[in-house]
Amino acid sequence: MHILTPHNLAKTGIALLMAAILCLVGYIWLHAPDASLSPKPGRAAHLSIDDVEAFGDLITNADSYTSLYDQPLFATLRQLHDSYGAKFTLYTYDWLPRHGCGISEMPTKYKKEFREASDWLRIGFHWPEPAFNKDITVKEFKEAFDRVNRAITNFADSTMIASTLRIHYFFAPDSLLNTMQGVRSLLCADDSNRLSYNLTASEAMLIGNGRRILKNDISYRRTDLRIDDDYLILRDLKHHEAIDTLVVFAHEWKLLHNPETDSSRSAAGRFKIWTSECVNQALLNNTVKWLHKAGYDFSFLE
Repeated sequence: MHILTPHNLAKTGIALLMAAILCLVGYIWLHAPDASLSPKPGRAAHLSIDDVEAFGDLITNADSYTSLYDQPLFATLRQLHDSYGAKFTLYTYDWLPRHGCGISEMPTKYKKEFREASDWLRIGFHWPEPAFNKDITVKEFKEAFDRVNRAITNFADSTMIASTLRIHYFFAPDSLLNTMQGVRSLLCADDSNRLSYNLTASEAMLIGNGRRILKNDISYRRTDLRIDDDYLILRDLKHHEAIDTLVVFAHEWKLLHNPETDSSRSAAGRFKIWTSECVNQALLNNTVKWLHKAGYDFSFLE
């Protein structure tokens, strides 16, 4: 129970003011006029969403969802595809704790819609579960990786398994990398000072400077832009115009938060989260729109 005291009222007022500002920013971004762009052919953009637990929502609401696109994330992504030709890769888990189920429980009722989306949608392994554990055993990692890929084959199609991955926390030493069959590319950290996977410091520096390297038949490239809470995303996109291939991503929990996890929050707290989601959805929308207007081809980098 939330007791109303002068202090709590003040905090609530501040939260509501911040939420109102976020709403205004989101509205401005969503309705911003198109930037003056000169489309340049031959450039590509890879769009992805990390930490995707929407599959748990599809599992637990299988009786009420008649379509894949009743689910909010998939409805959003289809709208962006239909409007701008966007392609997305979703990085997900074996175990989906928000919903208390595993991805292997995904029903096949959406299989036809997944297959029809195979030209613009890929799904890839991210980590066994949201909780990160650098001491994970090779056996645990491999079993989770294989279960995710088997599940995708079962509820969608094997052709939709992503060959370009971004592993949770950019963590995968050789012992783990050697278990991942079919991986052609790894997306590295957007922070040039952060080591990714099995790269040496010198290799990580090359990636951070925009180079792409091939190591043990796997291509490594930098993640360029993180959409989350980047209110200057259009400026940042403009600064990256010279790059032939842009790698851009967001997190699902920044776009669509599960309200069950916030049942103990105050009304102001829940409203603040909701408005933050609205802003991040607007930022995603404008990112995709800008890339389309700038003439980028959306790519899975396969």
